[in-house]
Amino acid sequence: MDGNIFFTSEPLTAERLSWLVDLLKYYTTRLFPESLHHNPRTPTPPFTFFLLGDACNILIGREHQRSLEIFFRLPCFRCIFDQGDLHVRRISIEPFRIRYPGQVIPIAPGDNLPGRSIWDCLMNAMGKTPGPPSIGFLQMRSPYMFQSSSCVVDLFRAAARTGISPEFYGYLDGVHAMHRDQRPPHHVNIGEALSDIYRVAFTKGLFPRYLICQESAASRGYCTFSGDNGRVVSASLIPQARIKSLDHIVSRFCMSHRIFSHTSFFVDVVVQRKIPSVKFSAERKKPSLVILASHSPYGTEFTKGAISLAVACAHQNIPTRIVFIEDGVYTLTGSESPAGMWADMDMHALIEATSRMDTLEYYVYTPSSQARGIAINPSIKGVCPVNPTEFSQVLLTPPAGLEVDHQRVLVF
Repeated sequence: MDGNIFFTSEPLTAERLSWLVDLLKYYTTRLFPESLHHNPRTPTPPFTFFLLGDACNILIGREHQRSLEIFFRLPCFRCIFDQGDLHVRRISIEPFRIRYPGQVIPIAPGDNLPGRSIWDCLMNAMGKTPGPPSIGFLQMRSPYMFQSSSCVVDLFRAAARTGISPEFYGYLDGVHAMHRDQRPPHHVNIGEALSDIYRVAFTKGLFPRYLICQESAASRGYCTFSGDNGRVVSASLIPQARIKSLDHIVSRFCMSHRIFSHTSFFVDVVVQRKIPSVKFSAERKKPSLVILASHSPYGTEFTKGAISLAVACAHQNIPTRIVFIEDGVYTLTGSESPAGMWADMDMHALIEATSRMDTLEYYVYTPSSQARGIAINPSIKGVCPVNPTEFSQVLLTPPAGLEVDHQRVLVF
């Protein structure tokens, strides 16, 4: 991989920017302190931000300016924008490009030549992985209401063009992207576009996979009958979609290809030889996973979905860590168990039941709880508080004693 990647199509709040700043400070000062020298002897891998959609507003929001100034003082930082997203929002990037040459990089959508789109830049930054080339996207939001579904189409189209197999993982509301009867009046039809990309990829001899979580599909009315060999089938989905168990989808996380989401990281692990490490063959190396649970626990499915995915990954021996951050810290408040609550929706009980798994760890980001003036329930065992430095260590390094090539970070 060409350094590290942060990808988002969501708005960047002042709180999120604050921990991103702390993360890059740690990356620069602790992992690559030589980068601060005038003439460093060894090159520092860049930390590239791909900012799409409403993330572009970082350039104009007053509450973002202090964080931006710190970012641009760090030699590892660079950010890439889609010129089309900037144009729609009437944001001029020229003052930033002139002031910070080489760190602010706009990619014009009119440069629609191979290797010239922001998606081609993203795939170039990923580098090569062992095994057949693939790229995955964990889709958790419904199409049209959120831009991420358009990102999937553009990413997969560029991937198929360059010989990379696209893999779609529909989870939570992301299953709606595969509905076969979409009729958007003012938008590209996501379902038809994904069908077309699948056909192109298959014709090129690639191995596209469109997988939908069975539980998410069933709760939204997509699991209609069982076909041959017990396969769950739905007449409401595009023909290429396959309804599978969450465990089946997670089996793809055991592979080494890059998996994106609405907000995600890829961290190129810095190998430290000072302590003994567990070594695996290239075939058995499973990228470690960090999940940031950033939503309040009961207003949406995100927290429950984050824990369910983490547990499924841990069951397949993927080293997994969850950090409750931002509004996710509300998951750990309160002491009484509400009467009449569905057992599967009691987050405290879920955490208690799974915190003893060997490959699953829970953390809570202390600055988020302090900013909200809330106390974490002391009776919840197995959740470790972390400060900004410790949080940066969780995101940038795998669990102690484990040797992996890269680490995935998914923000729920």
